[in-house]
Amino acid sequence: MLKYPSLFKPIRFRNMEVRNRIFVPPMHSNQASDKSEVTDEMVRYYENMAKGGAGLITVEACDIDGLRRYMPKMFGIYDDKTAAGLARITEAVHRHGAKVSAQLIQAGAFASSAISGVMPLSASPIPHIWNRNDVPIEMTHEDIAEYVQKYADAARRAKEANCDSVEIHCAHTHGLLGNFLSPTMNKRTDEYGGDINGRVRILLEVVEAVRNVVGEDFPISVRLSADEMEPGSNRLIDTIYVARLLEKAGIDYLDFSNGSLFDSGTLLPPSGKPTAINAPYVEKIKSAVSIPVGCPGRIKEPWIADMLIETGMVDFVYMGRAIMCDPELPNKAKEGREDDIRPCIGCLTCFAQSLIGNSIRCAVNPAVGQVVLNDIKPAESKKKVLVVGGGPGGLEAARVLAERGHDVTLMEASNKLGGQFILASYPPAKQEFASGVKFLINELKKTDAKVITGHVVTIQDIKEMNPDYVVLATGGKPILPEWLSNCSHKNVMTAWEALNSEKPVGQNIVIIGGGSVGCETADFLADAHNFRTLGGRRVRVIEMLDNIATDDLTPARDYLVTRLKEKGVEIYTSTKVLDVTEDKIVCDCTGSELSLDGVDTVISAIGTASYNPLAEDLDKMGIPYKVIGDAKKVGKIFEAVADGRIVALEV
Repeated sequence: MLKYPSLFKPIRFRNMEVRNRIFVPPMHSNQASDKSEVTDEMVRYYENMAKGGAGLITVEACDIDGLRRYMPKMFGIYDDKTAAGLARITEAVHRHGAKVSAQLIQAGAFASSAISGVMPLSASPIPHIWNRNDVPIEMTHEDIAEYVQKYADAARRAKEANCDSVEIHCAHTHGLLGNFLSPTMNKRTDEYGGDINGRVRILLEVVEAVRNVVGEDFPISVRLSADEMEPGSNRLIDTIYVARLLEKAGIDYLDFSNGSLFDSGTLLPPSGKPTAINAPYVEKIKSAVSIPVGCPGRIKEPWIADMLIETGMVDFVYMGRAIMCDPELPNKAKEGREDDIRPCIGCLTCFAQSLIGNSIRCAVNPAVGQVVLNDIKPAESKKKVLVVGGGPGGLEAARVLAERGHDVTLMEASNKLGGQFILASYPPAKQEFASGVKFLINELKKTDAKVITGHVVTIQDIKEMNPDYVVLATGGKPILPEWLSNCSHKNVMTAWEALNSEKPVGQNIVIIGGGSVGCETADFLADAHNFRTLGGRRVRVIEMLDNIATDDLTPARDYLVTRLKEKGVEIYTSTKVLDVTEDKIVCDCTGSELSLDGVDTVISAIGTASYNPLAEDLDKMGIPYKVIGDAKKVGKIFEAVADGRIVALEV
C-alpha cells in the first residue's frame, strides 16, 4: 500500500493524464545558449526530473519574443529554430513517462535594453523594480494585437514540439501580462486598464488566441500570484475574481505562486519561511472555482504534499527546488525511502547563481547545473585515500570515493562531523541547514569509509597510513587580527566562538564586521524581540562598507536585515574601528569620531582565512593530494560540496 496515496493518484486535464500529483514549476536555470537554444545540459536536467518520477514538468520561461529579454540566456520558442530544441526536451521527458508543459512569457518592463538593445514594452511607462534605468514604452493597441499573436504562435510551436500543455505566465507583476494585470504597473485609462476588468483583458485575449491555435483537446494553464502582497496591488479577492474569469474562458488548471518582484522573497521564500506558505491562499481560491488548482512555495517533503491534497487544500503540488535538489524525490517517496531524499535547505543558492548569470547550482547537490557530476562510476584502480576534514566538502569527497570502491579514511579534528555547515544552521531562520548536514553524514555512513573524529591529523599519521592520495578539506579559520586579539578588552572572541557558546557573551555586544556572518551572529545573539527597555541585550554591528550583508544576494538577506531592525540591533556602516579599550570601542564614522561605551563583549566577524597546514609537507613527501573547499579558497557551501564531488571523480 502506498504511504502517500493522494500524491500518487493520477489526474487528467482534457486529453492529458498525469501519472501523479507532483508537478515541477518553471524555474529559470540559465542553461540555455546565448542564442536562446536548448543545450545538452538542459535536456539532461529535465530528463533527470522525469526519470526521478515527477508527473508534469513545466519548462522554464519560454520567451515568445526574441527581441526583448531580461536574461542573456533565456530559452526561446519565438521562432521555429529555437522551438526545435523544445522537442528534444519533450522526447527525453516522455521516455520516462512524465508530461511536459511550456511556460510562455514576454519580459514586459523587466526586459533590459542593455541585453536587447531596445527599450522594453509594458502597459504603462513605469520602470520595473529590477530594471530602474529603462522606462518602458506604453503599448499601443497595435502592439497589443501583435503580442497576443506572438503568444498564440509560441503555443502552436510548443504543441508541434509535442508538449502536452502550455502555461501562460501572468504572475509576480512580472512579464508583460503580469505588468498589465497589476495596478502597480498598469495605469492605463483605456479598455486595457482602469479597473480589474480592463487589466485582465489582454490575458483573456491571449487565452482565447492560444485556445484557437491548440484546439479543444489541449490543456492550458495560467500562473498567477495568489496575492501580490504590496500596497495598492492585486490582493486575494482580486485573484479569486480573475481565477473565475479564467475558468469561464476555458482554462484547465491554475498554478498559484505568490507575491511580486517588489519583494522577491514572496515568490522565492527562503529558509525560515513557513512550509507550504502559499497553500492557505490557494485553499480559498479553490473554494471559488471548480477547475483544479495547485501551488509551489516550500513544499519540500512528501508528507506535506500528500496532506495538502488529501485535505482538499490543493489538487496537485509544485515541488520546485526540492526536485531540483533531488530529482529522485518522487520515486523515493513512492518507495518509502524518505530518509534517502536529498533535502533542499532553502538557501537559494540556485536563485543567487542564476541572478548573477551563472548556470544554477545547489548547495546540497553538486550535479545541479553540472549534470556530468552525476556520472559516478567504479574506479579503474582502487586506492587508499585519506580525507582530512569532515566538513561538507570532505563528507562529499569521502562518500563518493568510497562508492567508487576506494579504501577511504576520513579524519576530523573536532568531535563531530559537519564543520562550518553546522554553525550555518545556528542563526534564526537557518535551522534547515542542519538537515543538509544530516543528509551528508548519513550518506557517508552507508559506505565502507572509516571515520575518525576528535583527531588532528599530523604528518606522522600520514606517514604511518601511507595513503596513495590525500584530500585536504581542512576548511578555514575565523580571522582574529592582532590589533584585536592583543587589545586590552577582556572578552574578545570570534563569531564562531559566540555561535558555539564557547565563551560567555554579555549584555552589551559589539560585532566588528557586517557581512552575512556578522549580521547572522547579531540575529542569533539579540533578543527575539526588542527587550531593551526590560534589560535585554544591546547589540551593535560595525561595518566599513556603506551597507551590510552585501555578500548575500538572496531574499534571505532582506528578511535578515528586517529582523535586525525589529530587534533593535544598532548598525553602523561606513565605520572603521580605531581603538578597542577595556570597555569601549572608538571608531571613525564618516569622518567623525564615534565612541561605543560600556562594551562587555567584542566579537570579530571580519572574515575567514583558508586553513591548510599539511600541503607543504605532502609536497615534500611526494604524496599526490588535492586541496578543496575553504582550505583552497574561502567560498560558499555549494562550492565546497562540488569540490568534494569533483576530486572524488578524478581519483
